[in-house]
Amino acid sequence: MAKKPSLASALDIEDETPLPPPATGKISKNPSSGERTVMVGAHLNPRYGKALKILSAETGQSNKQLLEEALRMLFVAKGSRIDI
Repeated sequence: MAKKPSLASALDIEDETPLPPPATGKISKNPSSGERTVMVGAHLNPRYGKALKILSAETGQSNKQLLEEALRMLFVAKGSRIDI
């Protein structure tokens, strides 16, 4: 049986490209739920997208749920006082 690649190896990124300037967030209503949302995005190395899809399949969580969890963890790690 072949060994399954680890998520850590999928995220092993050597080439760090500079980030584009932040976009201004436009608040809109999500047509499916009616809740107010804002688009948060970035152009990242394709390996991030692949790793996110794999993690989504393994956990059964949507990409949105995984990204929200990751952002909450980032805010806590950076000492943000914003309650999300």
